[in-house]
Amino acid sequence: MRSQTVFGALAGLALLGWIPARAQEHDWGRAHRIIEKTQEDLRRVEHHDVWVAEDRGHYEAAERNLADIRHDLDQNRLDRGRLDAAITEIEHITHVDAVAREPRARLNEDLRELRRLREEWHWR
Repeated sequence: MRSQTVFGALAGLALLGWIPARAQEHDWGRAHRIIEKTQEDLRRVEHHDVWVAEDRGHYEAAERNLADIRHDLDQNRLDRGRLDAAITEIEHITHVDAVAREPRARLNEDLRELRRLREEWHWR
């Protein structure tokens, strides 16, 4: 009987510890805020319309990936491949000479947040 009580207590503690962890596993609100801020900062990049075609392609791909991620987040989904692709495209944009220092700094901060989101997200 004592072993059943101990087992039950341990199972209960494990369950109590598991429930809050599962509730916090995916912080959808935080993910939305990071993506929205990145989209806003990307739109503020100066002179993207006069970039060479390759650089403009990276800008458009980043915009498209972020829009797709935002749509997925609205349905409580986050695709790691799409997030990785957005990070890669934005990394490229931060190296474009036409991007001014201040917008570049904002995008670099967004990259840090996107990477942190990717690292902290509990992927299934």
